[in-house]
Amino acid sequence: MKTGISDVIREGNGNAIIYTALIAAMVANFTPTVADGLYFNLQQKWKQELNDGKITPEVYWRRDIFNYYTITAGYYGIVLLVMLSLNKNKFSTNSRILLGLLGGGVVVAVGMKNIQKDKELEQLKNS
Repeated sequence: MKTGISDVIREGNGNAIIYTALIAAMVANFTPTVADGLYFNLQQKWKQELNDGKITPEVYWRRDIFNYYTITAGYYGIVLLVMLSLNKNKFSTNSRILLGLLGGGVVVAVGMKNIQKDKELEQLKNS
């Protein structure tokens, strides 16, 4: 698959790639995804295990740090693989696929967040 990156660099516009990557990273960090919901659920589970004495602080923090960096990267890796497997060369088609996948991720993440809030409210009522 030819991406055209080497052509851009050869023409002296390599900084455009760097700026684009930084903007994409910024937007990606503002956009909730399924990976965020998974991470927060795991984090809460491990925090409870820590509070119950089932795991040590070292185990908690190792898990937390590892998953903070890998879950979201894995999600975007899956998005990339889906786009590559569909093998669409048109920008308009690829951009629609990407927006659909990200939009679906936002909906699932918001749903998971709402479920979590409802569980917390239920626990407060029962306390």
